[in-house]
Amino acid sequence: MWRPPFARPWCSIRSIIPSLKQHSRSISKAQTLSYCPASMDSQADWNSNEEFFKFTRGRFVIDEAENLRKREIRFDLNKLACVAADSVGATKCISIKKYPDGMFNKTFLMSMENGREVVAKVPNPNAGIPHFTTASEVATMDFARKILDTPAPRVYSWNSQAKSHPVGAEFIIMDKIEGVPLSQVWNMMKLPQKLQVLLAMTRLQKQWLGVSFSHYGSLYYAGDVHPPPDNHYIKDGKAVKDSEFAIGPATGRDWFDGGRSG
Repeated sequence: MWRPPFARPWCSIRSIIPSLKQHSRSISKAQTLSYCPASMDSQADWNSNEEFFKFTRGRFVIDEAENLRKREIRFDLNKLACVAADSVGATKCISIKKYPDGMFNKTFLMSMENGREVVAKVPNPNAGIPHFTTASEVATMDFARKILDTPAPRVYSWNSQAKSHPVGAEFIIMDKIEGVPLSQVWNMMKLPQKLQVLLAMTRLQKQWLGVSFSHYGSLYYAGDVHPPPDNHYIKDGKAVKDSEFAIGPATGRDWFDGGRSG
């Protein structure tokens, strides 16, 4: 059993208002060899901060050592900062702040010298199936933006092959979504404002329910899995064969927790 010191709100008001959605752009998969400009050689050594790699949000009542081990991951944060800076056209990363730990991921706010900010997400060892969990998450966010017209974060760079990349871990570099957690302001909102939020959420749910798929599984880019025959999705009653997206192995935790992956 785990006792967190606080619960992290999940919903941001600005992220659900349709007028704030961003336009889609192509997502680049991080190159096998990342480039660090010479100007970054003198930056801070982010790898020297042990708290960046360990679980620091709370304590575990049962099997604490094992639970902490599952939530500690070692990788080259300096190289990840290089990738993040390069992905948004910045010269270097000047600040890294760690968000409160999730149970399955480490998340960092990275600030660049040109004022840009991005969020870098690195999965813990217990996050899910290597490669598939990250690859599916990126493709699903892209599908949500392009096909479902949902204001999901824009992904700038990502890697799902930890052993073949200099960072030494899977990662996703994405937009920092502006706004405040809905739970922090809900009680201060007037009734018309609450109604606007609820209507926006209802519109999104209607869009999500308007699309179905030909197979069970998780969503990926077609190049990251072997798509099943007749792979397609149905939108507005019409079958759409999209060469960019495909259904692949399910990554839901209920399929794999407790040794059920065998």
